[in-house]
Amino acid sequence: MAIFSYKARDERGSLIAGTMDADSQRAVSAHLDSMGLFPVAVSEKRGAGLFSIDDFLTKLDKVKLDDIIFFTRQLRTVIKAGVPLISGLKALEEQTNNRKLKKVIKKVWQDLDRGESFSGALSGHTDVFSDLYVSMVKAGEVGGVLDEVLERLAQLLEFQMKTKEMFKSAMRYPTMVVGAIVIAFGVLVTFVIPKFSLLFKGSTVKLPFPTRVLLVINDLAQAYGVFILGGVVGICIAGYVYTRTEQGQLMRDRLKLKLPFMGDIILKICLSRFAYVQENLIRAGVPIVTALEIVARTVGNLVITKKVIEISEKIEKGRGIAKPMKDSGIFPPLVLHLIATGEDTGSLEEMLREVSLHYDSEVNYSLARLSSWIEPILIGVLGGMVLFIALAVFLPWWGMMDAMKSGGG
Repeated sequence: MAIFSYKARDERGSLIAGTMDADSQRAVSAHLDSMGLFPVAVSEKRGAGLFSIDDFLTKLDKVKLDDIIFFTRQLRTVIKAGVPLISGLKALEEQTNNRKLKKVIKKVWQDLDRGESFSGALSGHTDVFSDLYVSMVKAGEVGGVLDEVLERLAQLLEFQMKTKEMFKSAMRYPTMVVGAIVIAFGVLVTFVIPKFSLLFKGSTVKLPFPTRVLLVINDLAQAYGVFILGGVVGICIAGYVYTRTEQGQLMRDRLKLKLPFMGDIILKICLSRFAYVQENLIRAGVPIVTALEIVARTVGNLVITKKVIEISEKIEKGRGIAKPMKDSGIFPPLVLHLIATGEDTGSLEEMLREVSLHYDSEVNYSLARLSSWIEPILIGVLGGMVLFIALAVFLPWWGMMDAMKSGGG
C-alpha cells in the first residue's frame, strides 16, 4: 500500500484535503465517492515508499487480542459516559501504547470526521478488526445500542482468548517434555554413542539386543545424518507451504478432528465458539444467515467452517436451522434438541447460550482429564527411553567384565 494525498469537495462545495492509505489512485477515488465526496485531485505522496524508522517499528508491532479487548472496554465506557465518538477515539489514541493500534485509531477517527460510519471506518483495517467485530459494531449502530454491543464484543473476545489459553496451557507440558526427549536423544546419538560404538564393535562378546539397535541408529546417524536432517526440514517446509493452501488447510483441520484425545477437545472448543458467537450476533440484531456466515470465519477449523456455510445456505432456502444442523453431522443429539426447542419456542439465543455453557464446561473437564492422562504417559515414555539407553550402554560392559573374569580364571 502507498500513501496518497487528495483534494475533494463535499455536497456544499467545500474543499477538503487529506491523506489516505490505498493500493492505487482509483481505490482512493472510489473510497472518496463512497463517502459522498467528489475527488478533485489524487496523487501519491513523494517519499511514501522511502524507508521510515517509525513505519518499520509500526510494522513490527502486533495488535494482540488483549489490546483489542482493552480498547473495546475503554470505548464502551467512553460512549456510555456520553462522550462524542470522535473525541473518545482521540483520547484513546493518546492513551494507547501500541504503535500500530494508535495509527489505526487515528485513521478511524479521521474517517469518522469525514462523514464515514464507525463500522465503515473499522472495515478498512481487517488486520486489526475482524469481520465479526465490524458486523457487531454495524448492528449496534443501526440499533442505537453501540455501548451494549461493545460490552458483548469484549466478553466474546475474552471468551475466545480464554479458550486459546486453555488449549495452550494443556499442551505446554507435553510439548516441553517431548522437546526435551528429542534434544536428549539427539545429544546422545551425536556425542555419547559414538564414544562407545568403536569399543563395542571391537568386542568379541555377543552384544545384547538394545546395544545392537543403538549401534544401528548410530551408523545411520553418522552416515546419513545430514540427509535425514535435510529430509525432515524439507518435509516440514513442504508441509507448511501445503497447509497455506485451502486444500492443505482442509486436510490439516480434518486430521486435527481425528487425533486421539485431542480431536474431541478441538471439536468441543469449535462448537462452543460457534454457539457463543452465534448467540451474541443474534442478540446484537444481526440476521441469522449473516450471523452464520460470520461465525463460519471464526470457529477456527475449515472443516466446520464449510459445514456452517452449508447450514447458512440451507437456511436461506427456508429450511429452518435445526434440520440443516442435523444434516451437517457435527452436532450431537443434545445440541440438536436444544436448538430445535429454541427455534420452536422463539428462544434460540437462550438455547445457544446453554449450548455454549455446556461445551465450555466439557472443554474444561476434558482438558483437565487430558493433562492427568498425558503426564503419566510421557513419564513412562521418558523412563522407557532412559532404561533402553542404560541397558544398551551397561549390558555390554557387564558382559565384557564377565568375559575378562572367566579368562583370568
